[in-house]
Amino acid sequence: MDKYKGFIGKILDGRYKILDLVGVGGMAVVLKAEDLVMDRVVAIKILNDQYNGDEQAEIRFINESKAVAMLSNKNIVSVYDVAIFPDIKYIVMEYLDGITLREYMDNKKLLPWKEACVYVLQILRALEHAHGKDVVHRDIKPQNIILLKNGEVKVTDFGIAKTPDMTDIPVTDKAIGTVYYISPEQASGKETSFASDIYSVGVVLYELVTGELPFTADSPVTVAMMQINDIPKPPLDINPSLPPGVSQIILKAMSKRIEDRFKDSHSMLKAVDYVIKNPGVVFSDGKEPPSEKDEIGDLLDFDGKHGEKVDFNMISTGEIGDYVINIGENAAPDENKSPNAGNRKGNAKNTSAKESKAKSSDKIKKSRQRRKERPSHSVFPIISGVFFAFMIVLLGFAGYLAIKWVPSLFETEKPKDFFVRDLTDLKYTSELRKELEEQGYIISVTEVYRQGMGFDVIVDQDPATGNKRTSDGKCRITLLINKYPDDLVVPDIKYMTPSEAEKILKQYNLYAVTVYITDRYANDKQIIYTSPEIGSFVEAGTTVTLYVCKDIEITEAKTLPNVVGKTVAKATEELENAYYLVTVAYENSSKPDGQVLAQDIPAFTTGLSPWTMVTLTVSHKTDYILVENYIGLTLEAAKSKITSAGFKVGGVIYETSSKPKNTVISQSVAADTSSAAGTVIDLVLSGEGVGIASPVPDVRGKTLSAASEALTRAGYVVEVVKQPSEESSDKVLSQSLTPDKSGYPRGTKIVLTVSVAKDYVKTSDLKGYTFPQALKYIYETRLSLGEVLFTSDAPAQTSPYTVVAQTIGGGTYVPPDTKVGVTLYGEPRYAEPVPNVMGMTESGAVKALCDAWYTVQVVYERTRDIDGAVIKQNTPFGTTDLPPGSKVVITVCVAETTAEVPDFTGKTLGEVVDILYELNLELGEVSYKSSDKKEDTVIEQSPIAGTEVPFGTYVDITLSGEGD
Repeated sequence: MDKYKGFIGKILDGRYKILDLVGVGGMAVVLKAEDLVMDRVVAIKILNDQYNGDEQAEIRFINESKAVAMLSNKNIVSVYDVAIFPDIKYIVMEYLDGITLREYMDNKKLLPWKEACVYVLQILRALEHAHGKDVVHRDIKPQNIILLKNGEVKVTDFGIAKTPDMTDIPVTDKAIGTVYYISPEQASGKETSFASDIYSVGVVLYELVTGELPFTADSPVTVAMMQINDIPKPPLDINPSLPPGVSQIILKAMSKRIEDRFKDSHSMLKAVDYVIKNPGVVFSDGKEPPSEKDEIGDLLDFDGKHGEKVDFNMISTGEIGDYVINIGENAAPDENKSPNAGNRKGNAKNTSAKESKAKSSDKIKKSRQRRKERPSHSVFPIISGVFFAFMIVLLGFAGYLAIKWVPSLFETEKPKDFFVRDLTDLKYTSELRKELEEQGYIISVTEVYRQGMGFDVIVDQDPATGNKRTSDGKCRITLLINKYPDDLVVPDIKYMTPSEAEKILKQYNLYAVTVYITDRYANDKQIIYTSPEIGSFVEAGTTVTLYVCKDIEITEAKTLPNVVGKTVAKATEELENAYYLVTVAYENSSKPDGQVLAQDIPAFTTGLSPWTMVTLTVSHKTDYILVENYIGLTLEAAKSKITSAGFKVGGVIYETSSKPKNTVISQSVAADTSSAAGTVIDLVLSGEGVGIASPVPDVRGKTLSAASEALTRAGYVVEVVKQPSEESSDKVLSQSLTPDKSGYPRGTKIVLTVSVAKDYVKTSDLKGYTFPQALKYIYETRLSLGEVLFTSDAPAQTSPYTVVAQTIGGGTYVPPDTKVGVTLYGEPRYAEPVPNVMGMTESGAVKALCDAWYTVQVVYERTRDIDGAVIKQNTPFGTTDLPPGSKVVITVCVAETTAEVPDFTGKTLGEVVDILYELNLELGEVSYKSSDKKEDTVIEQSPIAGTEVPFGTYVDITLSGEGD
């Protein structure tokens, strides 16, 4: 460990300045460093010295670098550079400023189920991407999950990952994965697959929501046997507050049989997303419960009283939510609410009011009828006549009152329009709340954290702005208010001006004071550092001290001084005092060591910008020595003379000659030549023997052809490994042997890592694939199918119609849409009749067409059909006699959810109703207004034409005329 602490302050490979020691693991050390070329902070993982030469450890380390280099996903740690040398092996990765999920769990003990699901959702996103590249992680556990301060998750440590066309790690105690999280097939030493990762994710989710591991014992072997044989205790039994759907997801992921688990990461991803949005869901598994109870039977052992019942296999593929978790709080992510919820509610109340009014009218009519049928009884005709005359008048007056006033007792208020204000980006204060309540809002508040947005700012609202119908003239509204977590950090404000920094700090509810200092490397008014430091954890309301460079106003650098002949230290001081920056290039010379030989900008130049870079050529003193004559000497004698004189022995080759065997017959630098110390001298010996290659040339940054030529000439055999990169294609990114090292036998292999375009596809070896499997692979990797051939010549036991040859070998990087031809074992045949894929999901249609021997092209179209469903296929189903691999184009629906309000001006009410029906919009209030326009045609509307609104939005219109 002390050795690696000694690295701090040093520059590795001329590029990475080591800043700190992050941690020491069993096989590797992690350092924090500054990438001087890309100007970013990185993490460098270095293989421990004790494992140099350990074949399994080196394979594992190289596998990790190759595995992560294949992947590019926001939930997977990024790899920037890899260096594999005999004496040191390291990976340069994205620096993650966070903690492991293990540390977070140890602190929290038990996580709220929604928070746990959001973390698992991100882990599954990472695995979905990795599995799409044929990478199986095989070591998913909380220790390998990094949780960042913004709630984002990163999957790390692909050291024992199973990758295509890479060396697999034997299953040992170091490579099997952590026993508490491994799948039954891993524990039993069987072949691992994507399902193994899904099992491990299930264990992680189990521990997150219960605070316990499913299996524990005194020895790892016992735990492994429990993973193979035992059924875990249902999470719902441990945590009764857990939604049944979460418990079901865990148990399905942890099924002993691979076929009972989720079929892939995306399926589990959809289930987790669904239960977040619908906590009351109870899942089924699309089949009758087994006769004997097993873990799948347990999944179905719910009575459904919690909510809807949904088949795991029938969850519709919608947009997976992006959830924000406020670290340290138990607040669950909010579900997306329908912007038209208020409309539907108002509409329901209107219907209720109409029904109430109708019932009241019926009661009145029945009352009248009863009064008409009531018989009269006369005893004394005259008195009775007077009495009943009076009663008729009285009852008539009462009837009038009943008809006039009684219905009003049963009427509800007429629905009213309410225009909802756009409140987003306003600061939520007591004054604003009072103002809104006076305007008729009934307010509820939900706190969220949105990084970069102001403290107490309204970041969203439900319902959104626009006209809403309410029964009571009130609007119930939920406001999402931005609040900051307890673990607030000082933002990166280095090199900003104080005014720029103060604006950002205010957004984080932090305050600032300014202290001015001098600094030769910063410009005037730039922040150099802060206290507390950038990235430090602080509480809201903390005052941050800004240390700001204060200098005279510099509009241009001073006259460039002449520093030739001076020491590099003195020259640097003079140039910096004149507002220039300095870089140094050394050159062998007979001048004193450290003396400036030249400057790239002529002395006394004026008018240059402040801090212009000046390159100084500085002497590296080298004495010139007379080369001796080594011809006739043995190799050992010649090497001794060359090294003692201060030169270096270069390559050694043997040639047939009449001279004595094993004596020098030629030297690359002639005798009596004056040469600088360190000059490389190649030798040719008489006879036969194992030659020595020249010192390793530095070919990094060169093209592959130039690098191969230089290395071949130096006596090395070149092997190439391709790697997608931002660098230009065919450029050498790294080399396996350290430049300038010597003594390697001729023919020594050197591995070059060469860049290819980032979007290139690495082909797999398709031999043994069935033709449908090959077609599906070609579709998923964005390649194209080339010529399909058939052969009857194949090894014994080859299955019919499997791939026995391909035109582009496995492991080759090719551009997207490159054609890959295949040869199948069997007699030539046509594809199956074209299946009917209308109405299928995209994935189902692709599978059906590939199984029928067709290649698939998918196009997308925005319509009002079912989202993700196939709505067209260009080749009619049932078509026959098509060549194998023929292309079928399918059109997949991307469902529309909004419509543009048209211009209704001049249209009649009937025309408006028809158009609204077609657009999935609703007719709102209809009013009349005197106008010179044609009677009963639209003269005004709300929303106005051209407005994009959600389906179901009410559109109010005003017609010309008096109306009824």
